[in-house]
Amino acid sequence: MRSTPFGLVFGEIATERFPAIGDALRQAGSAPADRDQFVLLEPVARLLRDIVPDSAGAEALEAHLLLLHHAYLHWAGEGWVYNVGEQTLNRAISDRRITSHPPRAALYLQLPELRVWGSPTADAPPEPLDGMFVSETTTPGRIAVLAIFGMRPDRPGFSAVGLDGRADAEDANRGEIEVAAAREDGAAPFGPMLAGGSAAGLYSVANAGELLLLTCRILAQLPQGQDDAPRQRGALEHVVPVE
Repeated sequence: MRSTPFGLVFGEIATERFPAIGDALRQAGSAPADRDQFVLLEPVARLLRDIVPDSAGAEALEAHLLLLHHAYLHWAGEGWVYNVGEQTLNRAISDRRITSHPPRAALYLQLPELRVWGSPTADAPPEPLDGMFVSETTTPGRIAVLAIFGMRPDRPGFSAVGLDGRADAEDANRGEIEVAAAREDGAAPFGPMLAGGSAAGLYSVANAGELLLLTCRILAQLPQGQDDAPRQRGALEHVVPVE
């Protein structure tokens, strides 16, 4: 199994600290997906103080909170990782079917290595897209996505981009989503933006809308059954190969 951002950051923390967050959520009667209530929990505030550097500003604090919330939902949802194969990725790129109804309340879509690239911020260089945390929100049909860029052995961390959105449930075949996915130059979504990308079979996400569109297209390719999914006893994450 390839390393996941959850395993990299929360592999040791989750078992020790996340149960207290779950207890606090139950006592408060709050939905785990409600981020506004999540941040108010005392165990969340205490954990953030432990993992966020004292010198971090408001933007860094918000980024850590977003990652922590997605990581908690991933853990609470039993840590399902959908390992997306090359064929599934290619089908998602070409197939216009989309959905914002994941087969599980929370999951991680792990993409083939070095196949999809994008810039986490407008002025940042392109980085490989490792995958996306996806979770249901308190609004039916709307999902929260946290895309993870730049995971590699020589780097201690990674970049993350968060967004919320939904596929158009009334006319999903038209590829309509709430966040605009059009490129400024009118080019088709996911076309490579790296030099030599076409020859190398690479894809790119040019903006937040394309990122959401790719997520919704991959979700449409996932198996919907859950009962026969493989589980490893005692493991924090369970991998579902999607060839």
